[in-house]
Amino acid sequence: MSSDGQWLKNVFVIFFGQLISLGLFSLFFYYTKDKTTGLSVILGGLVYCVPTLLASLFMSKASNKSAVLVVTKAYIGTLYKLIVSICLFIYVFKNIPINAGVFFTAYTITLATQYVMSCVLHKRN
Repeated sequence: MSSDGQWLKNVFVIFFGQLISLGLFSLFFYYTKDKTTGLSVILGGLVYCVPTLLASLFMSKASNKSAVLVVTKAYIGTLYKLIVSICLFIYVFKNIPINAGVFFTAYTITLATQYVMSCVLHKRN
């Protein structure tokens, strides 16, 4: 498998790892607290991992023709991720009743999951 194919595979492995940790964390709070808390966990994680996945897919199409193009694509991808994240935060906080503490905890756990899985996959490859 080419390095691009391996990189894309790692992106999806990380994404599904985040979804699994979100699902377990959400089920725990759904059964121990209430439905709103479980939904807060799911939304907190999705607000982090969906923009990250979209930006990663956008940046995966970068051509290796010049370093300037690669760096430009990375900056545009990061800006894209930031804009999508802000829009999702605004939508969730304006339209959906959530538990903010659990929402941000899930956001942080999803970020930590991505960091740990990225380090593990990087060392493995």
